[in-house]
Amino acid sequence: FQAQDYSVPGVHPTPTLSDAGQLWGNTFPYINTASGVIQYATAAGVAPSYIAEAKFFRALDYFLLVQTFGGVPLDLGSGRLQFNTSTARGSVRDSVSMVYTKAIFPDLNAAFTDLSSSPRVTGAVTKQVAQLFVAKAYLTYGWWLENPNNIPSYPAETGAPRKDPDGHDPAWYFQHAYDIAVTAIQNPGVYGLQPTFYDVNV
Repeated sequence: FQAQDYSVPGVHPTPTLSDAGQLWGNTFPYINTASGVIQYATAAGVAPSYIAEAKFFRALDYFLLVQTFGGVPLDLGSGRLQFNTSTARGSVRDSVSMVYTKAIFPDLNAAFTDLSSSPRVTGAVTKQVAQLFVAKAYLTYGWWLENPNNIPSYPAETGAPRKDPDGHDPAWYFQHAYDIAVTAIQNPGVYGLQPTFYDVNV
């Protein structure tokens, strides 16, 4: 499926543009599987590179969800960011700032730290891919904090609206996004930019 980034100004869900329910319904099982790998892989003797990949994909799934729906549940039934074995069907949506600062950023930064610059298999995620997604997430969250278009947030943030729990302002996130992206572009590993658009399709 293709997820639409509804956080981009001018992009709004319509019945013909996207089935948002498909994103919601498909992504949480992926998140739960990734949480299971993260939680139990070390005890099962699974290589750290697999755990790093699971963190990357859990962060990516939450990133897709938070851009589309705002705050989403971090607790699927067995605790925040835990593998869910519960049959409970209820959930509570965390705030946008919680999703970014408690799930997306920690997972992407851990993936960046633990992944290799060389993919485990052809096409697998690498350190640089995680770096670029950290940059994109910082940029997107900084835009959300700044809220230039006065878009309401769902669910409503507790306390001061659009306040970063770590005390950073949008400029801090924009600068970090820039610094990280430049580093990743200058040291791309196997997934570098191509000199021309033609070369992308050769």
